[in-house]
Amino acid sequence: MKVDSNTAVVTICRDDAYFLTRFVQYYGGLFGRNNLYIISHGDEPLVRELAQGCNIFPVPAIETSQFTMLHWRTKNHLKNALRQWYKHVLVCDVDEFVVVDPATGMNLRTWLDDAPGRTVYTAMGLEIVHLRDREKDDIGGGILGPRRHAQVALHYAKPCIVSRPAKIGRGGHYAEYEKLNMPDFLYMFHMKYCDYGLYVETLNRRNAFIEKQKQVAGDGTVRTNPKWFADGRDDDAVFSAFERRPVVESFDLSHVREIMHSTWEQRGDGLWHFHRPEYDELYMLPVRFGGADCA
Repeated sequence: MKVDSNTAVVTICRDDAYFLTRFVQYYGGLFGRNNLYIISHGDEPLVRELAQGCNIFPVPAIETSQFTMLHWRTKNHLKNALRQWYKHVLVCDVDEFVVVDPATGMNLRTWLDDAPGRTVYTAMGLEIVHLRDREKDDIGGGILGPRRHAQVALHYAKPCIVSRPAKIGRGGHYAEYEKLNMPDFLYMFHMKYCDYGLYVETLNRRNAFIEKQKQVAGDGTVRTNPKWFADGRDDDAVFSAFERRPVVESFDLSHVREIMHSTWEQRGDGLWHFHRPEYDELYMLPVRFGGADCA
């Protein structure tokens, strides 16, 4: 069933069956699958199966050490094309969920239906982490709720909703827009660490992918996310460290927002950014966020 929407959603996927399933359920439930545009690296049958009703944009699975550059160049070109037809284009990775605080009484769709255009919206970046010693529920039906702990991750405070001409930098972390338009109710939840078992499975695939890229590069140099490399990998240590960090139960990030706004400056090449300090504490999400990644 087609759904009218003034928003398109763009992502890329290769073999992330769990995240693609959740992505299509969430964004497709809000905006309609006909308004989702999925760049399918390798045009795998599984992607077409899980994303039935979405717009599949296949690209060949050519092994290249420049994958990240090509990935974001493709996203930018597709975003630019779609902007001619949509008021807003949301660009994110398949494990990123942009959510409006339920306290507003809105969801992402109802907000964007009336949100002003001619701007770039940045979402506060939070990374959901799995505390194995106190979160035993599985995430088959959704992540928020079974997982309630998050770390501030300004690397994922991305200019992800583009409503004007503006290039997005590699990785989606910067944009060619001089204003920091970051509504207090808008969050991007990065789900890489949302479940230990899923993390291990996903990283195994990423490590294998990087090894293929190294063979193509010849000199072993691959330009992509350094966390995809197997060197020094210790999955248990990563998640054990989460369990030892202090947890703040009050969900007040005003001090983080203040630093973001006060350090806003031009980065170079027309791109703008803020400083990214690291924060030791974890935050417990209010109960109202339970199920906010479902639609």
